Amino acid sequence: MNDISEILRTLIDQLARTSEVEQEFVNMMNNDPQLSEDYKLWCDEMGYDMKTGYQDFIDEQLQDRDEFWDEMSE
Repeated sequence: MNDISEILRTLIDQLARTSEVEQEFVNMMNNDPQLSEDYKLWCDEMGYDMKTGYQDFIDEQLQDRDEFWDEMSE
């Protein structure tokens, strides 16, 4: 089973913009039926809606990073 959280974190680290992360992840799912199935299971397990789950996760990760750096700068 693919670790969706880790895939998304890796894409966030590799790509400069959120839109690029979303586009790359959607492309990956379109090209890999197993990843798409794993994503469905991940959404169920994590409580995300399938249409916005990856977007919500990305937003949460970026918010967590921003909060971390805000705390470090204080």
